[in-house]
Amino acid sequence: MSRHGRYAGKEGEPLLKADECEKVEVEEYEQKGFPKCIFFILGNEFCERYSYYGMRTILVLYLKYYLKWDDDTATAVYHAFTVLAYLFPLLGAVVADSWWGKYNTILWLSIVYSIGMVLNTMGAIGPIGDLTVHAVLSSIGLLVIAIGTGGIKPCVSAFGGDQFEAEQENYRRRFFSLFYFAINAGSLVSTFVSPLIRDEVKCFGDDCYALAFGIPAILMVVAIFLFLIGTPWYKRVMPSDKIFFMASKCVWAAWKNRWNTPRKQRNKEHWMDYADDGTNSTLVRDLKYVFRVLFLYIPLPVFWALFDQQGSRWTLQAVRMDGYVGSLRILPDQMQICNPLFIVCMIPLFEATLYPCLRHFNINFSPLRRMTLGMILAGLSFVVAALIQMKIDVNLTKFPEGNGQTSLRVINAGNCDLTVQSDIYPEWMGDMEGSGGVVIGPGSASDTKEELIKPGTFMINYDCPGKPGLMTSKEITLVGKEAMDFVVSEESATMFKDLLSHHPTEKSDSGKASVGIINTLNEPVTVEFRGEDKGIKTLPVAINQRQELEQLNKGSYEMTVTTNGTIKHSKVFKYTVATGGLYTVVIRQLTYDAIASASDFTMDFYTDIYENDVNIFWMIPQYFIITLGEVFLSVTGLEFSYSQSPPSMKSILQSFWLLTVSIGNIIVLIIAEARLIPNQADEYFLFAGLIGIAAIAFIILSIRYEYVDESEFAEDDEDQQKLAEHTFSEKPENGANGTGAVSNGKENAGFEHESGF
Repeated sequence: MSRHGRYAGKEGEPLLKADECEKVEVEEYEQKGFPKCIFFILGNEFCERYSYYGMRTILVLYLKYYLKWDDDTATAVYHAFTVLAYLFPLLGAVVADSWWGKYNTILWLSIVYSIGMVLNTMGAIGPIGDLTVHAVLSSIGLLVIAIGTGGIKPCVSAFGGDQFEAEQENYRRRFFSLFYFAINAGSLVSTFVSPLIRDEVKCFGDDCYALAFGIPAILMVVAIFLFLIGTPWYKRVMPSDKIFFMASKCVWAAWKNRWNTPRKQRNKEHWMDYADDGTNSTLVRDLKYVFRVLFLYIPLPVFWALFDQQGSRWTLQAVRMDGYVGSLRILPDQMQICNPLFIVCMIPLFEATLYPCLRHFNINFSPLRRMTLGMILAGLSFVVAALIQMKIDVNLTKFPEGNGQTSLRVINAGNCDLTVQSDIYPEWMGDMEGSGGVVIGPGSASDTKEELIKPGTFMINYDCPGKPGLMTSKEITLVGKEAMDFVVSEESATMFKDLLSHHPTEKSDSGKASVGIINTLNEPVTVEFRGEDKGIKTLPVAINQRQELEQLNKGSYEMTVTTNGTIKHSKVFKYTVATGGLYTVVIRQLTYDAIASASDFTMDFYTDIYENDVNIFWMIPQYFIITLGEVFLSVTGLEFSYSQSPPSMKSILQSFWLLTVSIGNIIVLIIAEARLIPNQADEYFLFAGLIGIAAIAFIILSIRYEYVDESEFAEDDEDQQKLAEHTFSEKPENGANGTGAVSNGKENAGFEHESGF
């Protein structure tokens, strides 16, 4: 370099000015293109996100239908897992920045992650123990997965960014776009595929959760191998100073010094100034900036409390909806695909249309305003969800949901009017003379299916007034949390027989129908179901027993009943089942005299749980609205947090951003476990109200916030000069920031002015 600020070129070439030389160097770096290792990092991220979302998509249904936990417990465990998955990023960031470095943190915790996936898969393998063993394996597996995924979460994207030279800003920006695409591509594919595997493949006599969990486990192993392949080309940044511990020590010193200072002598402008001893002024200054942003974070957990219910409450809502559109069937857990699908469409669309249009018309849509709108939209999505839930509840069957509830339905499978007397229900009470009670006609049932009572042991009397001598008394025990059927039939013209059994109340996790067959004939039967797809299902039913036939697609069926006595008789019946419906079919004899043929029987059909009559596609508006809220709050919030934090505090602030997700899931966990709101629609309205309050609080905090100009983070005059030159080279000639607002950090403060991104 010459002393006049020019660099010597090659022989015969003119001298270059300093800024010209810098431009040439930047172009040389840009010509290098993407580092080879970047594609291994992107492949690793795709596989890891497939593994995570492929497992989490079906998790709540696994907890409910495989481990047999109730809605609230399944929801609580789902959100407890999410709490841990977003709590451990703090640990991962500390370990990576202070001891292991990003590469080793990603590698070792990915191995931990894969072990957790294997444990969770083992918990879904039927022959391995009973439900208790499965629950223990799955619980341990989920904890280990949370440690692994949480630990690597703050490291992978930062590690990818480390692979670029400082002058390769354009390529780094493209990398982060590809990285975000890899995340959503993995989520999109796994959200569609995992429910299909769970539903279509059968193993160990049930939905194949083992395979649905096993494939994500394999993908996690593939992710590790992809990451290892790129090892020779990675640039590794060694761990820096233990900034997290230094910051914690500084905060503790500030708090302690302020506490020990008499109240009348507390004259410092900021409480962190009490830690400034002259040697840590930069750290104190940086922490002031961090706390200003953290103050804005206070209302944000409420947003995540709503957002993460897509995988729990909203999935359980989808179970109670009709997933058919013509012959196309959408599984309840597949509805979660709406979120990543909308995301990959909205982000480029907004960047190409909405934001440029707003800038063109000088409409101030600052980051804090976007985030506020995101919270309002999340609340609106839950209002929509509540309205849909109210529509579902119109046709929702009441059934016992706890150990303190039961119900009894009496089915008359005889040929006479059945009189029933008992103190189970008030209308069944008889008088001292033996009259009164309820009368049930042949092939009919009492209307008490949805009248919930307390469990216990009861005496029940029944007879046919037209057939003297058939008066029967029986003691029955009604079990809690079960919907019971008491089926009375005639074994002969002079003798009754009865059956006490329970009928299922839980809808299938696939939304398919289920039929229970009760055989009251005096000989066993075989029932063949032939559907519209010409498939045949065969079910043998013993005398006076109930057998379940599950997983029936929506449509009409021909049921052929064949008696298995000395002489076989067959009859064909037709019946239509709907999505989510649970049914009981009773085969009963029509006559019992000696002349009657054994073929003289019929079928009576009863609905146990009403079918799903609200189409699942009505959920699309709530998914669209909350995804719109995510784009405005989450994507903008990450960018805002990064720009408003000092260089030394960026990883810490990003970890606290993830911590807001964890706290949000704690809110859901508390509300779900408290079980104070039995009606799901009311719970949705509660969350909508909570985020409305949070949005108001965020607006108040945003108005008070002053946007920080990047120059305030510069530590010395040289940094200030470099930043000024860089800013001047990019600033429009008129000094505006592209939206008509003045380019000054404090003038562009928070909620009132454009932030200058």
